Amino acid sequence: MHEFTFEVSLRFFTQTIDPDVICSQLGMAPKWLNKIGEQRKSPKGTLLDGIYDRNYCSFSIQPNNDEELHELLDRTVDMLFQHEPLFCRIRDGGGSIEFFIGWFSTGNTGDIFSNILLKKLGMLQIDLALNVYGDR
Repeated sequence: MHEFTFEVSLRFFTQTIDPDVICSQLGMAPKWLNKIGEQRKSPKGTLLDGIYDRNYCSFSIQPNNDEELHELLDRTVDMLFQHEPLFCRIRDGGGSIEFFIGWFSTGNTGDIFSNILLKKLGMLQIDLALNVYGDR
């Protein structure tokens, strides 16, 4: 198989919990943060039409050394278990939580997400969003 690279973000979408609360409880600085009712803007800060209809925050998750994708996810999920009550509050309020994965490849690639990892994701109610960028 060919090599691939990846980028991972942990993303929260909610109408009931302020993203500052999420950042504070996780002890993480967001890459992106939007609050419900605020004026929409582009990534460069240009004001856009409309307002945000939900709260959103996104955190970049960095691999350690030569960590593979499944290893990064497993390590991160283990760290997040202490925040399970927050995740349940977000889901109970109609929100969602996901690992957004950008997968960059020039050929046949893959990884295995074990049933144990998938069970942990399910326990924390975290979805997997795979965006595959290939050369085909």
